[in-house]
Amino acid sequence: MKFGCIVLVTTLAEGSAARRLRNTRLLREDTFIFDTVADGTAQATTANTSDKVGTSCSTDNRRVKFMDDENDQDYMDITTTKWHSGGYRMDCVDKGSHTGWQCWATCSPFPNPNFMEWNFLTFEAKVSGMFDSICKPTISLKKRWPSYSSNVLALEGEYVDGGSLSDTVWTRVVIPIASLSTAEWPNVNGVKDIYFRNCGTAYSVNPHYQIRGLLLTDDPPTISAGEVTTEPTPQPTGHPTTANPTKSPSSPPTVSPTEPYWPIWNEAGDSNTLEDPNYTCFEQKERLGITVEDNVFQDYFTIRPDPWVSGGIKFGCQRKDANWVCDRSCFPFDGSAPDWSEKLYLTFLAKVEGESPGCTPSIILTGLYVDAGSLVSSEFRRVAIPLDDMRTNEWNLNNLYALYFHTCGFNEEGSAYPLLTYHVSDLAVTNNAIDVISMPPTTSPTPYVTDDTLLATHRFIHTNWYPIFAPNREPAENSWLVAENDAWPIVDSSAPSHSVTVFIPFDENVIFSAAADSTIYDKIIVEGSLTIRPVDANVRIAAGTIIVEKGGTLNILTEENSEHIVTVEINGALDDQADPEEMMVGILALEGSLTISGNKVHTKMAPLSQTATAGSNVLVINEAAEFAVGGELTLPDTQEGLNVGHWNFPACCSYTDQTETCTIAAIDGNQITCEQTLMYDHAISSNAAYISRSVVIRTSEASTDRGHILHTGAGKFEVRNARVEHLGRTSTDLIDSTVMAPDGDLNFPPGQAKMIVSHQGSNQIARYAVHAHHSLVEAYFSGNAVLPVGRDGMVAHNSRVHILDNIVVGANGTGIFLEDGTETGPVLNNYIIGRGGGSRGGDDGRFSSQSGTDMAHGGFGIWCRGKLALVQGNHAEGHFGVSPFAFFVHPNFISDKVIPDVQGTPAELAGKKLKDIEPTHTNGLQLQSYGGFINNSAVATFQVGIDLSYFSVSADDEVGSIIQDAFIKNLALNGRGISTTHSSLFTLNDVTIQGTVAENTITGIWCNNCNGCTLQTPNTTLVFENVASNRGGNC
Repeated sequence: MKFGCIVLVTTLAEGSAARRLRNTRLLREDTFIFDTVADGTAQATTANTSDKVGTSCSTDNRRVKFMDDENDQDYMDITTTKWHSGGYRMDCVDKGSHTGWQCWATCSPFPNPNFMEWNFLTFEAKVSGMFDSICKPTISLKKRWPSYSSNVLALEGEYVDGGSLSDTVWTRVVIPIASLSTAEWPNVNGVKDIYFRNCGTAYSVNPHYQIRGLLLTDDPPTISAGEVTTEPTPQPTGHPTTANPTKSPSSPPTVSPTEPYWPIWNEAGDSNTLEDPNYTCFEQKERLGITVEDNVFQDYFTIRPDPWVSGGIKFGCQRKDANWVCDRSCFPFDGSAPDWSEKLYLTFLAKVEGESPGCTPSIILTGLYVDAGSLVSSEFRRVAIPLDDMRTNEWNLNNLYALYFHTCGFNEEGSAYPLLTYHVSDLAVTNNAIDVISMPPTTSPTPYVTDDTLLATHRFIHTNWYPIFAPNREPAENSWLVAENDAWPIVDSSAPSHSVTVFIPFDENVIFSAAADSTIYDKIIVEGSLTIRPVDANVRIAAGTIIVEKGGTLNILTEENSEHIVTVEINGALDDQADPEEMMVGILALEGSLTISGNKVHTKMAPLSQTATAGSNVLVINEAAEFAVGGELTLPDTQEGLNVGHWNFPACCSYTDQTETCTIAAIDGNQITCEQTLMYDHAISSNAAYISRSVVIRTSEASTDRGHILHTGAGKFEVRNARVEHLGRTSTDLIDSTVMAPDGDLNFPPGQAKMIVSHQGSNQIARYAVHAHHSLVEAYFSGNAVLPVGRDGMVAHNSRVHILDNIVVGANGTGIFLEDGTETGPVLNNYIIGRGGGSRGGDDGRFSSQSGTDMAHGGFGIWCRGKLALVQGNHAEGHFGVSPFAFFVHPNFISDKVIPDVQGTPAELAGKKLKDIEPTHTNGLQLQSYGGFINNSAVATFQVGIDLSYFSVSADDEVGSIIQDAFIKNLALNGRGISTTHSSLFTLNDVTIQGTVAENTITGIWCNNCNGCTLQTPNTTLVFENVASNRGGNC
């Protein structure tokens, strides 16, 4: 093996200049990057000892192994996934903070080489996979700082001996360094990583590489290059067929430490779960804005705890699948919780900002634990904490959940301390003794002393505070029953209502299928698994609140084609003393997994082929539908000529909502007989909505308060083919939420507090019928019938939710609500029926005074705060207080909101702030940039058919946002087909605006204030039919 000396060259801005310099310089000696298995671990570079000698030189040691083949040359074995590539890291893995950041241990002959000092990169390779013209074996480089990437080169054609790689024969690859350079990285210097790449999430099978003899050279072997072709390179589909090495992988070299070392977080890739990079391993990442930096010396993460909440690193299993197998795992990335009972030290590099008297960074990071006695903001210093100092009499540091970097909270006067900012890197546990440049502490380690934990009232989960539950917190007369042996506990049938709590522990898997359980439970708390489903009879269960805790699973379901029904009734009363924010009463998945799934509904709606007349009990639909006798149909209000433009409507005009329900008594082809006669006419072509489902979630008629369904954080959230009835508490009145804060005089374990209420609210925000509340999973609302009585029906709040094929009837605020502008999930093929509810006011009235939190109260079908979601194929009928479709995209109050980094989110959006997306589009972010408004229709009574507010465009934009294939028919006497506010440009393709009654005063397009401009609608295909005037306002 030959090693070259380090030569420093001037960095040139232009790629051609860099290449000219290379062609005139002296030839370098060949330099192996990886040749033997010893090259797979970091080596010492100086006489200084380093605890990082022996650290893996892979980019990800979960996917890259260094194989010692006794019968042939050693090689790297790289298994990519749809989310992860893998390769070799050429970096310094340990720098001495008090020796001028001299490198003590490095991978490759020297860290971050300048590849332009050689002409070629060469190696031998085998590869297997399922390849096509897009998915090919590829290679790229990554720079340490700035974080540049090279060109991505396909390992085929001119670069490969014979033109293609094989899975059975080692094949020579020769790559000119110049072909890797880019305009922003012309000199290919400071290389950190060589990546052998995956093909992405579209491919279930990704490349599996074997690489050996990775070499930088000026004199490469001669190859017989094949032609580069756009056709797929023929590749075998299996894994390499060479025999397994006799040792896999080899033992560490003798220079490595003799005691174990367990890295927890060393690079950005350690920030997420092994199986899915969209699942974070940071605790409170979103609330605290935890970030990861690719720094010139070392990747690090930054945590800035707020006065109430600490943050850190989560350990162990984060989610389990239906078979109770962990499918989302953080350190140690095998589904288990770490056990440090026999480990000796916790160590990391850190620097901190914001210290003040009385506020010390903790886990107590002072004195003998830290280089030079304290952390500073100007440099990273080594921290080494004997784990004995962290153990308590009650806990031996086994079964760990998380490691927190603490907030300082509040001082004695009740004011928050200045916020600490932690920068942390190289986090590990080890049994190696670690020396720091020490200053003796003034006192021995301070024990972590808490106040009586029974004084704590709440625990913090993801973004909100929730009440704490435990047996010793229950009223004396109540029972706390624990499931054992996978069985529902035996309950005294004479127990008073709301006196029994059932607890499902972590290791219990319970199926509830009781046909006649008369108990009204106070709470059902699920840490294990609970499935509610019928076996041979209908199932009913009633409870005040069902809580799915972190790691728990609740399934409410019927088997396909089951004749039986599951009914879950919410029956409870709010307790403002124990629960001032009124979170309880409903079904809450607090980072748990909630799946509600009924039998598939094949026909959700059917148009009437003739008018259904009052006094009749017969409906005639266009064609036979898969409805069932005993099922229910909702018929929308189709009355015509309502004076919705009157300032005092509906009080002025003797309005009666004419929505009604038909219970099916008989079906004869396309003729349906209802059990009751109809009270009102329902027009031909209006759609009857089928609202019966095999799973029913509803508020009991006997319940004091209405329930809600909420999921937050990790876990799983799917609601499919269910009937959700009489849920939702938030009203369309002004939002009036409780204001409370932790008692700063008390000290509790992280995430717990005694809350002090300064204002008790009367209309809490976010208690909606079905609500994804800052969910960190890709959620699904599909095939449901939602009949809310509160403000909103289906809500995606800072969450990615697929809202598909649902029926929503009578939401007073909005049927489908995309709340923050960060929502990217599609809204497809839903049927929304309005019943005339809502404040009937626009959003501007409360926007500024309520800081953008009190929106969509007027009466809408679908309401969007942003432009990122695809809204397509939806239909609205009935009566809407304001509009069946609305976009209010004013940037105030949301520009700093972060798009959830969850599976399915476009990579160019995930984890970014809204304000950082807009500038990436030359003419501004528009509806069609990532989603669109396509093929939506409304035949209804409304003030405005499509309400569009605050759409900005650049001066040279000639398109604006596109409204595609919209049909808007107004049944009212007056109103507007489309209304725009502070917007100047739209393209309207195949849009029809139609009036119904004669002598109406409907305006086709109305334009409100756009600062003296005139609305432009270029290149439109727009049809007006039976409207009094085509345009009005600034149009």
